[in-house]
Amino acid sequence: MARRARRDDDGISVDELLKATGATARPLTGGSPPPRSPVPDGLSPAERVDRIEQRAREAAAAQQRAGSRIRWVSAVCGLVAVLGGVVVIVVTTSSPGREASPALVPLLPATTPKPSTSAPPPPSPTPIPTVMAGRQTAPSTKATPPSSSAAPPPAPCSVRFTVQNQWNDGFTAAVAITNKGSKALSPWTLSWTFTGGQQVTHGWDGDYGQRGGRVTVDAAEWNTTLAPGATVTTGFNGAIRGGNPAPGAFTLNGASCDAG
Repeated sequence: MARRARRDDDGISVDELLKATGATARPLTGGSPPPRSPVPDGLSPAERVDRIEQRAREAAAAQQRAGSRIRWVSAVCGLVAVLGGVVVIVVTTSSPGREASPALVPLLPATTPKPSTSAPPPPSPTPIPTVMAGRQTAPSTKATPPSSSAAPPPAPCSVRFTVQNQWNDGFTAAVAITNKGSKALSPWTLSWTFTGGQQVTHGWDGDYGQRGGRVTVDAAEWNTTLAPGATVTTGFNGAIRGGNPAPGAFTLNGASCDAG
């Protein structure tokens, strides 16, 4: 009896196994199910049962994969449908609601203004200058330069040149120097220029020197100081070569003196 029951187990097919377990066989989506290879002979009953269970698990896994594919395709289709609906809504809501662009107003051609024949406008009133209150012009403190016609200041000295004696080739002259300033001159130096080629040969009451036509007279030891208002006299002998014109300009310590 045990051997017969084992033979019956060996002869169980997949259909009988599905009927015994209550499972329902469903075809796979996307094609016909793969052909089942027959159970090879020469297997023990336990190996055949294991092989049948393995095939049942493979069939269940295939059904699960098929279901996953169906769900994925359904999700993609739903997403596409949603996107399509959104696009349709956007298009339908934006097309009628578009605002029409304002029509461009054509510009009028430029025209040259015609001269007006009406009377010219009255002249604008002359603006009245505004007087700024509180601003007064300060008097100018700039000194007025002296006029060129004003008399020059008096010379601080005067010189009187006198020819006392003259002969064919010589002469004797006296020179009187007066200090017209307010300060004493100590020492003093008198100078002038001969214009006729005269030459000083000997002098007294002063130290004489000459270079070219220029003559200088320095104070002697006894008349070094020339007080204000005082006069000192000196003299010399000179040689002449022709005429004997008197000098016309004198300087005392660099200041110009009046010639008298």
